[in-house]
Amino acid sequence: MTWSAPTLRTQADSGTFMIASRRLILAAALTALCPVSAIAQPAPDAPQKVDILLDWKALPTFAGFYLAREMGAFERRGLEVTFSETQGAISSAEMIGVGKPYWIGSSSGIATAIGRSRGQSIKSLAVYYAKTPTVIYTRGEDRIAHPRDLYGKTLGLVPGSITNEEFRALIAANRLDRSKIKETTVSWNAYDLIEKKVDALIDYDEMAPAELIAEGRRITMIRLSDFGVKAYSLNLIVNDDAWADPVRREIAKNVQEAVQEGYNMVRERPADAASHFSRLFPRLAPRYVDRSMATVSQQLSGPPTGQQTRAGWEATISTLDALGLLAKPVTVDDVAILD
Repeated sequence: MTWSAPTLRTQADSGTFMIASRRLILAAALTALCPVSAIAQPAPDAPQKVDILLDWKALPTFAGFYLAREMGAFERRGLEVTFSETQGAISSAEMIGVGKPYWIGSSSGIATAIGRSRGQSIKSLAVYYAKTPTVIYTRGEDRIAHPRDLYGKTLGLVPGSITNEEFRALIAANRLDRSKIKETTVSWNAYDLIEKKVDALIDYDEMAPAELIAEGRRITMIRLSDFGVKAYSLNLIVNDDAWADPVRREIAKNVQEAVQEGYNMVRERPADAASHFSRLFPRLAPRYVDRSMATVSQQLSGPPTGQQTRAGWEATISTLDALGLLAKPVTVDDVAILD
């Protein structure tokens, strides 16, 4: 047995002990009175803000982005998302290539490969349209149903649009004599066709053509994908420096997953998607939204939503290379982030 000296407690020690005891009793009482949720907890992480650049107006083409926000797909991943717009896929690729203020957004496969060949710091993260939705559309009574039917006709082209490059691809794929087709500059609407100032215009199927059909007008469409134009279209691109940054890379992956949820809804339930989209944008005619959303749903059919493959990019690059549209040779790994 070991012996130790007895501990002596002074008056000061007793006072300190009593104060400490009172504090413990008070803390216990407060704990009993307050629910667990009322006790101070660590503040939740603030949502990460990201501004996504879309390459055109708020139309059903981009429903996957808007519906992802509406259904909380971004919020569930800790993101607070806003959208900005620019005019065309080429413009979007250029702006995202700069990296400020936009570093992620939509573009097209053709614009991505061309931009990369020009030294723009961009790569494709996901592809939503495995084939181009671009069509040449004409008045039904004119019976223009084949690219060669354009000989002697006037085609309206919008300056700076990626559809101009796709038209060049159509010319090459079908060995057309371009000099036999009259070309003129038009703006982003179908008025010139309606007023018979031109015989044909070019646009995405779900945009102006869908609007005309929804209005009850008879039109004929030449689908470029049916006449040899093999290229990826609508996609999600990211700036190289942003992707190299671990924080923004994680944000980009979350954006990709959320947008995939949105487009899956369009693909699987186009009527529901149209209903939600119409509530978000009541300025758009419901019949147009219904028609356009059904077309977008068809565009999404085929590969899993957002999937991009080496073979698909090889075909896109080959098409552009054959046309001489690439400023320098690029590889699939130059233009796409593949798993």
